[in-house]
Amino acid sequence: MLFRSQLVESALWYDAVVGKIKKLNVKVKEVEVTVNPIDANNVIGHKKENITKLKEVYDVDLILKQDEEMKQGKSKIEITKTYNDFLEE
Repeated sequence: MLFRSQLVESALWYDAVVGKIKKLNVKVKEVEVTVNPIDANNVIGHKKENITKLKEVYDVDLILKQDEEMKQGKSKIEITKTYNDFLEE
């Protein structure tokens, strides 16, 4: 059984990624999130819910990278591809 705090943590990570996407004035295709391995499951979400929602709602692919050097609870969120890049290929 999932603890409520895990669901809350997962929702907070989702909101952080979506917030970063919305700040940009471009259509994002791919976002890369680097976190401490301890945070990886929360970023992905329960049953990969965050990955699925990003794809369904925003048509964005989430790439997760794990870095032991990253402080727990912190992240580096980078936009790695936009639709403009995609159209130029």
